[in-house]
Amino acid sequence: MSRGFYTLASGMLTQQRKIDISSNNISNMNTAGYKKEQAVTTNFGSLLINKYKQNGINEEATPINNISIIRTIEESNTIHSQGSLEETGSDTDFAIKGAGFFAVDNNGQILYTRNGSFNIDDEGYLTLQGTGRVQGEFGEIYVGTDKFEFSEDGSITVEGEVVDKIAVYDFLDYNNLNKIKEGMFISEEEPELVEITTIYNKTIERSNVNMTEELTGIMSSQRALQTAAQALKIYDMIQDKAVNEIGKIN
Repeated sequence: MSRGFYTLASGMLTQQRKIDISSNNISNMNTAGYKKEQAVTTNFGSLLINKYKQNGINEEATPINNISIIRTIEESNTIHSQGSLEETGSDTDFAIKGAGFFAVDNNGQILYTRNGSFNIDDEGYLTLQGTGRVQGEFGEIYVGTDKFEFSEDGSITVEGEVVDKIAVYDFLDYNNLNKIKEGMFISEEEPELVEITTIYNKTIERSNVNMTEELTGIMSSQRALQTAAQALKIYDMIQDKAVNEIGKIN
């Protein structure tokens, strides 16, 4: 009987976690460069099923398969597919076409992001608000003014002189990227500077969240959660009868 409780309770917790992940994706639909999360479920422990056969006075066991009575969320994977590119008309908005990340210095720690909704700080440096200064091939990018020219290779020109080139970095294995906040990543792996890239100016990359998919997933998880909750009530009723009625039989 307790096996049923474990199975249903773990299923409810798993579905609730899926709902939480989808809800967070939806809440970040308008976050530039945001990459959606996807729940990954796994077995929590397993049981070995054996087929028993009586051979004379000896009993032989033949392994058949492993099963698990509990499912749980192992982790949430980040889906790094490209979001749609949207023209904004703002001179300090940028979007990478294809693979790669912008690099931002956050108090000495380099963070990587697809969010190119930049600004120019009080000292004239290109910055990602609330995070830090955007990195070029020569370090922090000083423009001094929002009147500059831009080339798709990432070069920024002020008064006819190229001041720097927005650096774009990529990684061999995105599984080594750790999300520290929405749309921001760190990695212990040394990134590679992308030599040939395309960056659009006055454009940002929208999140890759699909509202329809997320809502469908939430509704499916809610139905599964409600079904498990109803079944759990039935198990509780049966358990109650077993304790209070069957125990009275003499």
